[in-house]
Parts: sequence; C-alpha cells; structure tokens
Amino acid sequence: SNSCTLLMLGLTLNTSCSIWDPGHASLTNIIENVQNRAVRFILHNYHRTASVTDMKRTLGIPLLSSRRRLSRLCLFHKIYYHNNELKSRYITSASYISPRVDHPFKVHVPSQRTVTYSYSFLPKTSYEWNHLPASLVAIRDPDRFRKALTNTL
Repeated sequence: SNSCTLLMLGLTLNTSCSIWDPGHASLTNIIENVQNRAVRFILHNYHRTASVTDMKRTLGIPLLSSRRRLSRLCLFHKIYYHNNELKSRYITSASYISPRVDHPFKVHVPSQRTVTYSYSFLPKTSYEWNHLPASLVAIRDPDRFRKALTNTL
C-alpha cells in the first residue's frame, strides 16, 4: 500500500516536473507541500515536530528541485537527439562555441525580455544544458543519459 502510494506520487510529480517548473518560490513551495503531505501520509507520521526532510531521506526521495532539473534536462536531451521537428523549431546551435570552455553541443539560449520567460523551459534548460560536461551531453541514449545525469547532479 505504501509503495503503491509512493509510486503514484513519484509518477505524478515526475510527469509534471519537466513541463511545470516555476521560477517563483511561492509556487515551488506549493508543489513541495504536496510531496511533504504525501510523505507524512506514507509513513503515518503527522506529529508537528517530526522532520519531513528526515522522512524523505528515509524513503530515499530526492528534492523536487533536483527532480525537476533532471526531468527538464532529460526532456531537452530527447528533443535534441530524437525529435528533429521540435529541435529544428526551438533549438538552434550557439553562434559562438569556445573550444576551450564550451562543448560542441552548445545551443543558443533564447533572449528573454521578462523574468517569467527567463524561468520557462527553453531558456532555463538551454542554459543548464550548455553548462553540462561534454562527456555527458555526448551520450545519445536517453536511459544512459538519465543515469549519468543522476550521478552528476
């Protein structure tokens, strides 16, 4: 029963992670509170002084912020390597790639006029993609990329 609840929570939160990653702390806290309540439910520990962080650690649940980052980068990887239509529409190569600092898979980060857009999927993930190690970004297989990225983050 607990493992089913944990699995459903993980699937639901992971599905929405790559699409909805708010830049505002108040919105992020709302998502975090959903997970906190679910962890308390799974462990049947509703004592107000109990540490939810320790409960998450006991269950092996990573922070939602790192799960959202992992999910976004994996989606970006799939678009970059496996969806030519979306890649040609939304992802362009960087105009300048420094051989000393950048990897050859560097992409153009779209310019942002608003703070809201700067925290949206494409600019935020493009920036993070450009700062990943070249050995990691060169992995074409999505499963191997996810495993390597999990170890890196």
